[in-house]
Amino acid sequence: MGITQLNQSRLVLSLVLFTILILFFRSAGKFNDPDPAIVNMSDTGDVISKLKVSVRQVSSASSSTPKLAVTVTNTHSSAVTILSWNSPLDPLALQLGLVSFVHADNDSPIQIPTIQVRRKMPPGPDALVEIGAGHIKEQVLELKDPIVPLEELRGKVRVACAGEWMGVWLSKADAVTKASLEKAGASDDAFRGPFQSETVDMEI
Repeated sequence: MGITQLNQSRLVLSLVLFTILILFFRSAGKFNDPDPAIVNMSDTGDVISKLKVSVRQVSSASSSTPKLAVTVTNTHSSAVTILSWNSPLDPLALQLGLVSFVHADNDSPIQIPTIQVRRKMPPGPDALVEIGAGHIKEQVLELKDPIVPLEELRGKVRVACAGEWMGVWLSKADAVTKASLEKAGASDDAFRGPFQSETVDMEI
C-alpha cells in the first residue's frame, strides 16, 4: 500500500470515528440540549403578563374618608420581586397619576393633581416588594383632600389603575443584585412593561 493510499485510509477512518462520536453524543442528548439562554427565557415566560392588577372599594359611600385597595397578584409559578416605584404598590400611586377616575354618568374624567418625584438612587431594599408564586400584595389608598378633589369624586365613579413596571425580577428580593438596582430595573435581568387593571365602579 502506497503512502497516498495509507493517508486516505487514515482520513476515512477518522471521518468514520468522528461520525460515530457525533451519533453517540446526540443519542446521549449532549447536542440536543438547548442553549441555556433560550431555556431561561422559555422558563420565565411572559413575566409581566403574570402580574394581575386590580382595584376595589374598601369603604362605604358614607365614609368620610373613602378608601381604595390596589392589589397585585402574582400568577407566575415562581416568586417575583417588584420595584415599587411608580407601581400599583407605590404609596404615591394617587399623586403620580396611576389611578384614574371617571364620572359614571357622563364618562368625563376627573382631574387629579399629580406630582413629580425625584428618587434617591439606587433604590434601597425598602423599594423592593417580593410576591411569592400565587400570592397577593395589596395597599390601601385613602381618597382625601388635597390629594384628590373629594367633592368632585362624590357619587358613582369608574376607577382603574394603569402605568408601567419600572423593574420586575423573576427572583426573590435577596437575589436582586446591587448592580441591577443601580440601573433601577433597566438591567438585562429585569423585566419592564405596562400594567392595566380592569375598570370598576365605585360609590364615593
